[in-house]
Amino acid sequence: MKIAVIGIGAVGSVIARELNMLDYDTVLFGRQPKSGFTISEAGEEFFYPYRIETMDAYQGEPFDIVFIAVKATALNNISQTFHHLINEGTEVILCENGMGYERYFNRPVPAVVYISGQKKNDIIEHFQDSTLLIEDNPHPNIDRLITALDKNPETELEIKKSEDFERIRYEKLLINLGINSVTALSKNTSKIFDLESVTQLTRSLLEEGVAIVNNEREIVSPEFTDRAMAIYKNYNPEMGTSMYYDVIANAETEYIYIQKYLYGKKGNLETPVLDVIVTLLEAYQYKRGY
Repeated sequence: MKIAVIGIGAVGSVIARELNMLDYDTVLFGRQPKSGFTISEAGEEFFYPYRIETMDAYQGEPFDIVFIAVKATALNNISQTFHHLINEGTEVILCENGMGYERYFNRPVPAVVYISGQKKNDIIEHFQDSTLLIEDNPHPNIDRLITALDKNPETELEIKKSEDFERIRYEKLLINLGINSVTALSKNTSKIFDLESVTQLTRSLLEEGVAIVNNEREIVSPEFTDRAMAIYKNYNPEMGTSMYYDVIANAETEYIYIQKYLYGKKGNLETPVLDVIVTLLEAYQYKRGY
């Protein structure tokens, strides 16, 4: 079986490291050719000498599985440039934050990603977790990979199927809504949840998000807000979020797939906090010409 990983950042590097422990033909794709990557865990750095090449240079056979672990803002471009990597039987797993980008692909497999980390210069700091959740549908190639991962005691990567995928995916979207919004706009890490004012603002934002998700029928429990706030409180205070790191780097954010996505589904609901969040993030994007 042939497997590709596109994007060797905070998420893709962990996936790539684990896949390279299996007896499969695995090819890694990045922006530039490299001879490997470094992951930092628990204060120690480990270099993995896995060759990384560019998509346009690849001339081999199509892949059975393609993991796409880039920013959601890059998906439209990748969907138009990776056709030589796939065929009718290729299963494409999307490992991004947010929702609304599946339209770029034919029969993609979106994943809820539980891999927490950040990339600083050429080093990926892996904080916690190595799990992908996908919907409980038959996927012959992915099913083979799940079996291989389960049988190999050395691999930490887990790919799990869920019959309740819609709820889980919306819950992850709401988690991102809360913490990405306040960390990005404050340009600060999870330590800001020590402030009661931030806690109350985030709670109000989450309550609006839950109301939007449940606008037509209940998908997420109304008690989810309490669980989300408890999750934030347990984060490493020095941990940022993808959107926080984007703002710090003066880069484009994924807000159209998180905050703006929910804003577009609000209908007639009153969402004063979300309205302000979306306006400020839109202004940030506009200033930089994104």
